[in-house]
Amino acid sequence: MSPDRQGRLIFALPNKGRMRDPALRLLESAGIRGLGEERAYLSKTTDPEIDLLSVRAADIPVYVYYGIADLGITGRDIVAETGLEVYELADLGFGCCDLVVAVSRESGIRSPSEIPHGSKVATEFPNVTKAYFDELGVQVETITLKGAVEITPRLGLATAIVDISSTGATLEKNRLAPIGRVMSSSARLICNKISYKTKYDKVEAITNKLKGLSP
Repeated sequence: MSPDRQGRLIFALPNKGRMRDPALRLLESAGIRGLGEERAYLSKTTDPEIDLLSVRAADIPVYVYYGIADLGITGRDIVAETGLEVYELADLGFGCCDLVVAVSRESGIRSPSEIPHGSKVATEFPNVTKAYFDELGVQVETITLKGAVEITPRLGLATAIVDISSTGATLEKNRLAPIGRVMSSSARLICNKISYKTKYDKVEAITNKLKGLSP
């Protein structure tokens, strides 16, 4: 996609999921409301200098890093997983959760350091997971899945999981016990490094406005 930008600022938002509605409400509070079809990939807004780009939350750091989008809202955990260098301008105070290590309640394992070397760990965050266990000095095999990782210990696919938890209800439902926190996460405002320099005034104006509206 190569939008005709004509000096416009492109703002990437999740096209679905738990962060989309809070992100839309925050932007609307700042006077930025999408025009046209709600699910359009690229749409104009009530601000004549801003377009909205709706893509997967997991892809937003990619669009921002390569300059297709100037700004984006996505989770800190997602930014960490991609490892891409973007500026993090603000913690927006919603989408709060933890990325945790969890095991079956019956496993007898009480901390991540007790996980046997060579164990399989199922996760949607293989890069963050590997870095975490490398730091602990525990050699594990990461299994990358795109959902339903909570079922893997029961099926014998993995000894442990690394997954997002906000209330702990899903872990409880699957008889899993959290034994470690990899990182805390929330929605972050991120920016392309070049855009931050070339569109500094506009970026700073939006950032300050969103900071003032965030919880």
